[in-house]
Amino acid sequence: MFRVSCLFLVLAALGAIWFFWPFGKYDDMVQVDAPRPEADGQLFTKPLSKDADAPEAKPGQEEASQDEAAATPGGAAQQAQPPKSLLQPKRFYRVVVQDGGSIQADDTTITLAEIEVEGLTGKCEDSRGQAWPCGRFARTALTRLIRGRAVLCSVPATGEETNLTARCAVGGKDLSLWMVTHGWAKPKAPASTVLTEAAETAQERRLGIWR
Repeated sequence: MFRVSCLFLVLAALGAIWFFWPFGKYDDMVQVDAPRPEADGQLFTKPLSKDADAPEAKPGQEEASQDEAAATPGGAAQQAQPPKSLLQPKRFYRVVVQDGGSIQADDTTITLAEIEVEGLTGKCEDSRGQAWPCGRFARTALTRLIRGRAVLCSVPATGEETNLTARCAVGGKDLSLWMVTHGWAKPKAPASTVLTEAAETAQERRLGIWR
C-alpha cells in the first residue's frame, strides 16, 4: 500500500511539473516588423542590373565593332587624331588598293594615316644589295589583307571630302599598324611609340622592306 502511495505521489509531481513548466514557450520568439511599402507601392526597390536588359551581340557585329575600335581614336594603335567629335566611322565597299599606303572606293581616295610607303614603282635593296620591287609587294600584302572586304575608316563628319587621310581597319586590324608591323611601311614622323616599336621589331626580324 505504501508503494502505491509513493507511486501516486511521483506521478502527481511529474504531472504538475509537465503542466507548469514552460518548456521555452514563446521565450525565443522575435518580433518582426511588417514590410513597409515604398512610395511606388513595391516591396523590392533594388533596381535590376543594367546588364540584365542589355541585348546580346548579334552574329556579324563583332567584326564591325573591332573595326570601329581600331579605326577610331583610342583604338588599337593609340595614334594622335583630331577630336573624336569631328570624326565619324564610315564603311567603304568595293575597295581598290592603289599601293601599300592608299586605297580607293568609288570616287574617294584614302591615304592611310601616319605611315610612309614606297610607291607602286618603288624599289628596295635586300641584304645582298639586290634591288627588288618592294612597292608592288607592299600593294600585294595590303590587297591580301583586305581580300575584298569592306574597310571602316574614321573620316571627317562633314563627309564631303573625296581625297583624305584617315585611320582605317578591316577585320579588327588597323591597316597602318599592320603595314608597319609586317615591314611594308615606315612610321611617319612624329611617330607614336606603338608604331616606332612595331617598325623596330619588323626591322630586327627582317620583314617586308627590311629583308
